[in-house]
Amino acid sequence: MAIVKKIDIKKELTEEEFKDIVIVCEQKFEQENEMSKIALGCEEKTKEITPAKEAFVLLPRVETQEFEIVTLNKTIPMNLEGESVISECYNTKQALIINDITRSFLYNEKYDNFMNYDLKDLLLVPIVDDTPQKNVLAIMWAAITKGSWNQYTQKDLSYMSRFSIFIKRFLQEKDIIESKDEKEDASFLDCMQAYDKLSAKSRREQEYFSSIIHDVRTPMNAVIGFLELLNIKEEEREKKEYLEIALKSAETMVTLINDALDISKMASGKMNIENIEFSVFKELSDVAKLFHNTAKKKNISFYTFYDPTLPELIVSDYHRIKQIMNNLLSNAIKFTPENGEIYLDILYDKKSDGITISVKDTGTGIPKELQKDIFSPYTQEKKSTAREYGGTGLGLSISQQLSVLLGGILKLESESGKGSRFYFTIPCNTPKGVKSTFDTKLLKEISLLLYTPETENNALLSLKKYLDIWKVRYKEVHNPKEFLSYNKNFDTLIIFREDAINSNKHVQSLLDTDKASIIIGDTFLQECRFDGNVQRINTPLLPDEIYNALLTSMNKEFSNMNNMNQSLDIKEFTDKEILVVDDNSINLKFMQEVLKTMKINVHLATNGKEAIEKFKKNKIDLIFMDENMSGIQGSEAISIIREYENQKKSKKCTIIGLTGNADKQTNQLLHDSGANNVLTKPVQLYEIQNIIREYFSK
Repeated sequence: MAIVKKIDIKKELTEEEFKDIVIVCEQKFEQENEMSKIALGCEEKTKEITPAKEAFVLLPRVETQEFEIVTLNKTIPMNLEGESVISECYNTKQALIINDITRSFLYNEKYDNFMNYDLKDLLLVPIVDDTPQKNVLAIMWAAITKGSWNQYTQKDLSYMSRFSIFIKRFLQEKDIIESKDEKEDASFLDCMQAYDKLSAKSRREQEYFSSIIHDVRTPMNAVIGFLELLNIKEEEREKKEYLEIALKSAETMVTLINDALDISKMASGKMNIENIEFSVFKELSDVAKLFHNTAKKKNISFYTFYDPTLPELIVSDYHRIKQIMNNLLSNAIKFTPENGEIYLDILYDKKSDGITISVKDTGTGIPKELQKDIFSPYTQEKKSTAREYGGTGLGLSISQQLSVLLGGILKLESESGKGSRFYFTIPCNTPKGVKSTFDTKLLKEISLLLYTPETENNALLSLKKYLDIWKVRYKEVHNPKEFLSYNKNFDTLIIFREDAINSNKHVQSLLDTDKASIIIGDTFLQECRFDGNVQRINTPLLPDEIYNALLTSMNKEFSNMNNMNQSLDIKEFTDKEILVVDDNSINLKFMQEVLKTMKINVHLATNGKEAIEKFKKNKIDLIFMDENMSGIQGSEAISIIREYENQKKSKKCTIIGLTGNADKQTNQLLHDSGANNVLTKPVQLYEIQNIIREYFSK
């Protein structure tokens, strides 16, 4: 008979059990004056409150740059300038949960594991005084060791934050610090009751704030949508300029709303990370394309390098990674003057299975004395920054906290007047058996002729770097004479910068033959058409586009891809039927106008019941379904439609959920009910086009 080993999982405390533990602790310490015994008692109670196997109270000794652990009669270095979980907790004055330290680049074995335990998870809670400086009095260090099935939860963090009130009171009463509040004579139970009232009030405020955010998002959907439609149709230059200013202001408004919502979530411990498998090239390439166009409008050179050695799939939260990238790139464009440069690099380290994302600019830079506070909320380099450039000073704070949740830390290298570099490294958690994205063996036989009038262009250097990593054979030539010497000894011609075509008649004639050619550039004249096997790649240069173009050229297929950034083929979808469901008439009108420009047949419904009836009466190919409606909610309507499809054994209709609540619970609810995808309001024109292209082209 097999022996089943019992799995020891600590049960979470109830509210009453927690209060009983603390009250007993208070009674026990009432007459205690020895700090070592108080600390020992706190450490023991921490192990009762949380699933921690080991716990210590760390007392900062700033004068010697050490933490004192009185129960061990030892000190450890502070390492405040270095990288560690303890130093991050001390510097930011924020509690940290690190579940699975092996996946955290913030964890420093030397400083964080000062007792050489076999650590699995860490919980650190700072105890901060009430002065304006918010001095750290102590740090509660609690660890779960390997072999335990337990891990820390938000409830553990909440209990320990409340327990820290108790610890602070005794540290102050025993003269561990100089300041002492005369009102500290109140019992801990009184403090707890006051804390509970304050927490309840805070929760109500958070809920109200979230509802306000949702109510603002919904009208902004129509504001941005109609401005985009007007901008597309408007031809008069002055009116178009006004529309672009209004559109930019509306987008700024949405950014401010999103930042405020994220800060609110972080304050209430509701910021979540959703780890899923994804392709870096599929999910993060659009960031490069979007900001390349934005930089171009400001006459800023934008260069990218996406490491082609990246695995095909990694496990992380690509939505949060994109959010950090968007914040960093927005700042880079904001603070980089005309004719400046921005570099976006995504690098992979196979040894550590980590990915480093770096944004470097040649902008204004940040003085050394201001860098230490740059990641604090509501902080900007100087008071005039908000007036000159806009923003709230929340973006970097949000990005820093997101990077920690992802298992890394956001860092800064900057010099005033010479630009800045922000970068973070996070674990890829690559699934077993996943190979590199690109099979370099397929490019083994190809030979290239690279024709370019330039020699030191950063985009050109990226292209050559991709080719070198793939071990592709190529010859680089820079003038017509060199071109004539080599133009017969290659499989594929790559022309870097289309202006090179005009300066070489031999290149022009070659583009009308069956010789495979790839043109790379920033712009392309739509009236130019070639009779030969010509492909087109726009900057920014991304390895997946280059790789696919090389494979196509080897197969001698006439890809007819004169414009790689394909626009939506309107005629392709004239036979499609789309149902839009929203109880807001303005949003319905916006969606109807957008879909009319695509020649798509549109049906409208103002509630869930009407949507179900129209779905049953018409042959609907795709539904845009709002979640928050009177009567039947969107998720409920989706479930009824899916049930109807199952009964009829009919082909599944594509359903896209729409919501103003940018939270994980609402998204999950819509997905669970049967939605294929979820868009968060305000929904922009390109998002609607991309969704339609994605699902109708399948």
